[in-house]
Amino acid sequence: MPDRAVVHRVAQRVRAALRAGLVAGRETVVVGVSGGPDSMALLHVLRRLAPEFHLRLHVAHVHHGLHRRADAHAAFVRRMARVWGVPVSVVRVDVRGLARRQRLTLEEAARTLRYAALARIARRVGARRLAVAHTADDQVETALLRLLRGAADPLAGMPVRRPHDGLWVVRPLLGVWRDEVLAYLQAEGVPWRRDPTNRSRIALRNRIRHDLLPVLAGYNPGVKAVLWRLAQQAADDAQVLDALAAGAARTAVRRRRGRVAIAAEALRALPAALQRRVVYQALRDARGNIRGLAFVHIERVREMTLDGRPGERADLPGLVALRTAQAVVLQPVRRRRRTGAG
Repeated sequence: MPDRAVVHRVAQRVRAALRAGLVAGRETVVVGVSGGPDSMALLHVLRRLAPEFHLRLHVAHVHHGLHRRADAHAAFVRRMARVWGVPVSVVRVDVRGLARRQRLTLEEAARTLRYAALARIARRVGARRLAVAHTADDQVETALLRLLRGAADPLAGMPVRRPHDGLWVVRPLLGVWRDEVLAYLQAEGVPWRRDPTNRSRIALRNRIRHDLLPVLAGYNPGVKAVLWRLAQQAADDAQVLDALAAGAARTAVRRRRGRVAIAAEALRALPAALQRRVVYQALRDARGNIRGLAFVHIERVREMTLDGRPGERADLPGLVALRTAQAVVLQPVRRRRRTGAG
């Protein structure tokens, strides 16, 4: 028997998220739809709430070409968007090609190309917001993923909204669990498609989902809720530290001609927590590979700035750090151009 209470609960959580500032109202919102359960639920509930917030929706599907059902999934999303009367754009990207050229995992390449394609669609249709279907389960998996990889900001989960390429990426389902999504779809009779790549143990995220989390639940059945609250708290704390670090960076960081310099004396005057935040912001401003940065990289630059000797060098993801007499200078790695013979 369909659970109508879950329909109300999911709609209320998404409504609350929208009212909290995820949308401005009276605007176009691009909705990233893969055809899976999360994105189909997101599209369905946003379509339900669109009149209330005066939203114009535009469906965007990125065809990654990574499994034999990819063509059928794209056709399914296109068909459902038309049935529901929502305009739709489908874009195909070359994930394997990018992964090969830049030595990325398929997951990293797919994410890079997906967001680039969604941003292009959003600009074309005049949207300033891009809605994606990350759930509370995704938040927990992301926190564990960052922790296991030694990320620069471990446990800080995904923000409910973040800037990206002149747009805002918003996550209206971040407070909804995957079990609730599936119950919502069943109650509303919404069809969806299963992505076979989600069952692969090659991607670390899938191993966290299928292997690690069930083990942790053996110690505490409510471990996902605990990790979700921890990720939210860490994200809130990160916002405060980032704001404080932005103020401190006005004194400690200088930008000139594509280079970013961190002043040793100014950094030394800050508490260690703010030192790390200032260093992270400087690395980001220097346009390094932020997704490839780990805590060890930030700590290396911090130690170089505080105690390094002139001439000391550190190679970082996409950057080189050089110690001068009074600062550490960050500059992008310049790739050599390939030249043909003759």
